[in-house]
Amino acid sequence: MVQEFLKDLEKVVNVDAGTACIDGVKQVAETFKGMYEGIGFTAKLVDLGDKVGPGLFATNKPDATHYDVMLNAHLDTVFPAGTVAVRPMSIKGDRAYGPGVLDCKAGCMTIFYALKNLPKETLDKLSILVACNPDEETGSVSSHDWLKECASKSDRALIFEPAREGGELVCARKGSSTYKITFHGVSAHAGNCPERGRDAVFAMVKFIAAVKELADWDRGITLNFGVVRGGTAANVVPDLAETELDLRVWNDADYDEVNAKIMQLAQQTWVEGVTQEIVEKNHHAAMPLSEATQAMASLIEEAAKLEGYDIAWMKAGGASDGNTTASMGVPTLDGLGPVGGEMHCDREYLEINTIEKHIKVAERFFTLIAERK
Repeated sequence: MVQEFLKDLEKVVNVDAGTACIDGVKQVAETFKGMYEGIGFTAKLVDLGDKVGPGLFATNKPDATHYDVMLNAHLDTVFPAGTVAVRPMSIKGDRAYGPGVLDCKAGCMTIFYALKNLPKETLDKLSILVACNPDEETGSVSSHDWLKECASKSDRALIFEPAREGGELVCARKGSSTYKITFHGVSAHAGNCPERGRDAVFAMVKFIAAVKELADWDRGITLNFGVVRGGTAANVVPDLAETELDLRVWNDADYDEVNAKIMQLAQQTWVEGVTQEIVEKNHHAAMPLSEATQAMASLIEEAAKLEGYDIAWMKAGGASDGNTTASMGVPTLDGLGPVGGEMHCDREYLEINTIEKHIKVAERFFTLIAERK
């Protein structure tokens, strides 16, 4: 099974499928569409606009209006056109290498193989929705609403992003927001007439210092100003400055609290004559470890034990499409894909000896759901 998995994986890894490679993403989606149709699923490509490739929708119950489980992984990678020609998929020892081999082509393939191997009597008891989106690596902007719609029709969601390098699955994720704040002042000669200037950089610095006071490490509230720009020359009072802020929180109540305070601070005057504007560029709700999610995690643990495996969990600070499904009140677990590491660089690898484990655990999980319906 693993060798067959790797042959199928090679077909989709060896296609340039960076988010901007629209034709390549479409080719990958079409490949999976054919594979799902080959096992009796109904599959279609979903038009998500002209800025990205299509999404892939597949189901074993085409007439269903509600689903027992939603399965998600993304079709796109971070790598530009031409990457495959330089370093196509290769296998060295117990690892497979290539652009997106782990993130997230192996996750897409794990979903397919888990469903492919299910007995017909199990599949007949379940209604399953597979939603693979084309733009996760750029924030799922075009697929966000589609994923929310799919989640709203599902009882639970499993996200097949890679497991952590230590093998842990992800039971919770922080929510995140990114803001851009632009400061407008008045320029002047810093030597001859500095009093005529209104220092946008100084206003930005004072604002940053105030916002950083909102951080609370004990509650997991972090604020990072990862981009700071301003000024043109040392002898010119700067009339323009801008900064970008990353906010991370474990729960949506903390987001509501801190977001409100950030917006209040953005309305204050930090330097007389300097104004500022703030834009929240994107927001991902938290993926909390709710009671329903904990119950689903226990079922995953049971499935793993029945297959002879142990499961470890961790909470992750990064966001994924699991944050989107969880925002709809759907119990969500993440990191169900195989293990590997070095994502988003030319050293990205997949641990081949973890493929079977993650397929088998997913299969058994589906079986347990079917048995308990």
